[in-house]
Amino acid sequence: MVSPSDVKPFHAEGHAYPPLSSRRIPARLVWRDGGMARLQDHDGNLLTDGVPLGIEQIPGGPLLVELPGDWQFEAAPGSDVSTLPGPRKGRRLSRAEAWHPRLALVVGLCLFAAFAIWRWGLSVLVAVAMWVTPESVVKVIDAGNMAVIDRTFADDSRTSAARQKEVQAIFARLREQAPPAPWGEYRLLFRDMPAIGPNAFAMPGGTVVVTDQLLERFDDPDVIAGVLGHELAHVSERHVLAQLYRAGTSYLLVTLIAGDPGPLLQDMLREGNLLLSLSYSRHHEAEADRLGVATATAAGYDGVALARFFEALEEDFGADGPSWLSTHPAHGDRIERIRDMAGSQ
Repeated sequence: MVSPSDVKPFHAEGHAYPPLSSRRIPARLVWRDGGMARLQDHDGNLLTDGVPLGIEQIPGGPLLVELPGDWQFEAAPGSDVSTLPGPRKGRRLSRAEAWHPRLALVVGLCLFAAFAIWRWGLSVLVAVAMWVTPESVVKVIDAGNMAVIDRTFADDSRTSAARQKEVQAIFARLREQAPPAPWGEYRLLFRDMPAIGPNAFAMPGGTVVVTDQLLERFDDPDVIAGVLGHELAHVSERHVLAQLYRAGTSYLLVTLIAGDPGPLLQDMLREGNLLLSLSYSRHHEAEADRLGVATATAAGYDGVALARFFEALEEDFGADGPSWLSTHPAHGDRIERIRDMAGSQ
């Protein structure tokens, strides 16, 4: 790690991400003597300053700098960061690329991987891709997809600050009981999304989005807890990233495994509606129901309320439910199964 005292003043252009936001701000990062960094917008306004908390160069992707106050800075391509102070995060991909002395073993693993891809196909590619995915890539997926969704599908939430505070309190209780997020931490966002209706959805890095329409339709805290617990389970069990990778092509997954996530990230960010159109498997939905009910119950809520949520949707929209329900299929016995799960808690 470079000592702050060795750092000469310099600057890097790029974009800043505020805490708990997907908004991109054109920004400049300036390093001062002693290792202090100053993040400012193009008008010179200070956004944050302090010693960088972490620096990571994603192979084939952007360079990310974590700064005090949960700010993140994404440096423009070609930025000279060789004198950048702050801890460099380890990268499994980089270590794998530098594993030259064991070339014979690497060749053997490649041959086995080729056979596994031929024999088991996409499932193996998805599993390996998830194993080599660093947290920084998942953060980019979350932030990038939220930026696209905000531009195309969502408006700022109309839910009152008091109501948001109530739902955040529910979310905090669930978060304490839920399994930990594999990448990053859980956070809750509110959006007005009339086209989606009463719904919530999750992103792989732990971001959960709840629509104003859900909060308008359901004021029962138990129902809200059931829905949010279900989405937390999709994150903790890695369902979201698995389905995102399954929705991609084998070529893009191979590029990620080879150490270049750039093409995969570009494809995901072009398809901003991909997260909203994911279709989870029957197994994933059953697992999310089970863990969601358990989490809600452990947090002190009525686990059977998730069944009431699906019953209400059937009453509002008919047996087929709203259009997005096709991505969360309510099988004939699903409501009864949820009631059985809640009864066994």
